[in-house]
Amino acid sequence: MENAAIHFKNRAQKYNHSSNWVEDQALINRIFELSGVGTESLVLDIATGTGLIARRFYGRVKNVTGLDISPDMAKHADECMDEIIFAPYEQMPFADNSFDAVVCRQGLQFAELDKAIPEIHRVLKPGGTVTLCHLTAYNDTDRELTFAIQKLRNPARRNYLMPHDISTCLQKQGFCDVADTEYVTPESINKWIDNGAIPQENMDGIRELYRSADEAFKQIHHVRFADGDILDDMLLMIATGKK
Repeated sequence: MENAAIHFKNRAQKYNHSSNWVEDQALINRIFELSGVGTESLVLDIATGTGLIARRFYGRVKNVTGLDISPDMAKHADECMDEIIFAPYEQMPFADNSFDAVVCRQGLQFAELDKAIPEIHRVLKPGGTVTLCHLTAYNDTDRELTFAIQKLRNPARRNYLMPHDISTCLQKQGFCDVADTEYVTPESINKWIDNGAIPQENMDGIRELYRSADEAFKQIHHVRFADGDILDDMLLMIATGKK
């Protein structure tokens, strides 16, 4: 498995335009709405990266703290948050009960979940909310091929997620009012794989997996081939809960 810090160092320059979901304001707004924050909220954005999620909260809450492992990604996060801390998600340098809300979009697939989820619970205040958004397979039918594609696209990925995996982790950790919200994101595969961090052979491998996919996968993902590109309706799940 590739080192995540190196992976995102290589992706930093292209990250903000590396997929549809990265720039999707409707998705960003949905995460903001589900977080339930108010003007006095203290918010932690895990895997803040280039700050696109933090920016939605910045100026609308009392304080936004970004947490990441990649200074190279943070170079592109100008005026997105009040402060940024560089540390692993499994060992957050914050006191117990520090935040009213913890949010994360596309970060925990690179973390040790059995350590990161307890840390999220620890740093949240009682009554605080968690909002975690991640790419998943749809079901058992597309699982094997979806994960094979994700592995080629993100060699640093640690976790390959099914729709309810994160919410199940939240329930086991003792969060209450746990729920899942589906969000389908239409993606250009040419754009999605040109992320600056994988070799040409991985990009070619992903295209071949789509071409050779069975009809069930193509139907579930609404795969289309057009103008030299491949289009895939990917599934994001937003898991929410309260401490």
